Amino acid sequence: MLALLFESSVLGDRTFLGTKVSLVPAYVCCVACREGHEAGGWFALAATFFWVLSGVTGGPIFMVLLPVASILAAFVCNTWLTRSLFPALAGCLLATALCHVGVYLQRLYMDYPLPPDALRLTMLQLLFSMVPAPLLWWETGLIERSGGTNGT
Repeated sequence: MLALLFESSVLGDRTFLGTKVSLVPAYVCCVACREGHEAGGWFALAATFFWVLSGVTGGPIFMVLLPVASILAAFVCNTWLTRSLFPALAGCLLATALCHVGVYLQRLYMDYPLPPDALRLTMLQLLFSMVPAPLLWWETGLIERSGGTNGT
C-alpha cells in the first residue's frame, strides 16, 4: 500500500486549494483494471480495510463503495473495453467519484458540519485525485511485468 503510505506521510496535511489528494481509490481501480474484476475486487477489499483502519474520513462508506466501484470498473474495462490507460482512467474517475460523493452525501444525511463550499471542494478533490492516476497505471504495469500478475 505504497499509495496509502505516500498519501498519509508525504502529502500528510497538505491541501491544494483547500482539499486533499486521495490516491487510494485511483490505485485500487488501476490494479483492478489490470488484474481483472475478481482479483481486483479482493485487492480493493483488503486495501479499503487498511485505508479505513488508517482513519480516513468516511471509512464505512468506503468499505462498501470502493470495492463495488473497482469491480464494476474492472468488469467494464475487461469485458467491453481494452486494458489500456483511458478505460482505466474512466474507472478511476468512477471509483473516486462514488467514494467522495458518497462521503459528501453521508455527511449531509448525518448532519455533520460541512464547509460552505463543500460541493466545490469535493469536485476539486476529484480533479486533484485524477492527476496522478496515469502514474499509478504505469506503476501497476511495472508490477505486472515483474511477475506479480495472475496470468491473465
